Formats: sequence, structure tokens, C-alpha cells
Amino acid sequence: MSWFKIDDGFHCHAKVLAAGTPAVGLYVRCGSWAAQQASDGIVPKAVARMYGTPRMIKALVDADLWHAKGHECASCPELDANSYAIHQFLERNPSRVDIELERKAKSERQQRWREGKKKAEASEGNAANVDGDVDASPLRHGDAAPDPARPVPSPPSPTEKEQASRTRPTPPSTEGIPEQARPLVDGLTAAGVIVRWPFHGNEWFPLLALVSRTGVPAMVDHATKVASRTQVESAKYFLNGWSELPPLPPPGDGRPALRTVESPRPPLSPQATRRNESRNLLDNLAAQLRAGGTQ
Repeated sequence: MSWFKIDDGFHCHAKVLAAGTPAVGLYVRCGSWAAQQASDGIVPKAVARMYGTPRMIKALVDADLWHAKGHECASCPELDANSYAIHQFLERNPSRVDIELERKAKSERQQRWREGKKKAEASEGNAANVDGDVDASPLRHGDAAPDPARPVPSPPSPTEKEQASRTRPTPPSTEGIPEQARPLVDGLTAAGVIVRWPFHGNEWFPLLALVSRTGVPAMVDHATKVASRTQVESAKYFLNGWSELPPLPPPGDGRPALRTVESPRPPLSPQATRRNESRNLLDNLAAQLRAGGTQ
């Protein structure tokens, strides 16, 4: 892959300002094409017309960013009537010859690397044959049977101390663990879930909040189920599952709800009773009078 290079002052050069932004876009596109095709900065008119308009092309030629046939620039090649030349292209970009030499050198380096890799693999295979790891000559009918391979000695049996260390993981150190989190650590250890607690400083706060919200028994039960299905090394692995556990019930919850029974009304006093009787009598008399007047 080749690159079309321009200097960091190109954006404010007088020729660039004179050509204008649309023409500079054509300049960059055709420069990229010339680098890809290794054309030494020569742009055919067909390519220029494919990427830009006649006005853009004229602006580049008038600003001396491009040359046409009959130009007088000593640093740029001669042109025919069907092409343009990017001004001083070879002063900033490699020529076709340089690109071809670099490509050839790269191909040769890759070829040497591949050959060296094949030789290394072949030498490893020969070394394996010499050591007896690979039998390069298959047996034919009637050949003597090969000597049986020497048995591989079995590894020494571990001592009782090593067996104990393998079956019983080392409990985590309580150094740096807050007091509020130690019931959870002790609960997991008692359940056989031995994990690291890589929390530091403020990282303990979310975990302590989960302990207060969910409770240690539910968190231990969840971690035990997870650890039975997969190997867990860090307590942070349980955080997502712990955060989805339901919260503890509020204090007093779980008790049978008390029925609300309406208390009987207190008996009326004698005076209230007499008032009610008088009011009822008057209501009856008024009803009779109204009934008599309507007849």
C-alpha cells in the first residue's frame, strides 16, 4: 500500500487558497489515485474528469498545483495532450521504481521467513526421530517386533498434607474486609464456597448495601447454587445475581393480618333515648297530617 503525502502547511498555502476547496478535493483524490497506481504523479484526463469538473481542473492548472502539456516546470516530467502532472509529486512521494524495489524486497523477506520456518519444522521432526519419539520407518511383514517402550513412572503419591490442601481450599484472609461483610464471608466459607474478595475502599459500599437489603442467608444460598454449576474465583462474579435477589420483608411482615371488626355502638343515655322517641312521635304526627290534607 502506498501513501499520497502532503505537508502540514498545505491547508493554508497560497496556491491552495487560490484554487479553492472544491478543486483541492479533486487534487487529493487524484493524488491518492496516482499513489495507488504508482504513476509518478501523472493523472490521465479521463481520471480527472471522472472525479472532478472542468472548472476544478482549470482551477488546479491556473494555481500551478497541476501542469498541462507545454508547462515550463523543470521539476516535473513532460506531458502529452491526454494527461496532467501533479506539481513536485516525486519530491514528496516515492517513484514507481522505488515502490517496485520495496515490494520486491518485502516479497524476498517473506520468502526467506517461510523457508526458515520450514527448515525449523523439519529439524524438529528429525530431532524427534533421533530421540525415538516418532518411528519414521514403518514395520514390514516379518520384521522383528520393536522393544517395548519403557513404562513411564507414575508420579509420587501426594502426602496427607498435600491431599488436605487439595481437598480443603484455604479460607480467605479477613484482612481488609469490613465487619459488616464478614458474616457473608464466613457464610460462604462454611458452605464451601472459597473465593477472593478483591474489593478496595468504596468498592465495598454496593456489597454492604446488598447485605442490608437482601440478607446473608439468601446471598449464601444463591452463591452456593452458582458455584455448584461453574468454577468461581472472585466474589465479584456473584454481584449481578445478588442484585436481582428480592429484598428482605419489612419488619412485622409475615404475621397474620388482623381482621377489622366493627365495635358495637355504646348504648344511648336515657335522655338521648327520650329525645329519639319524641322525634319519632313528631315525625309520625306530621306524616298523618300530610296524609289527611291530601285526601
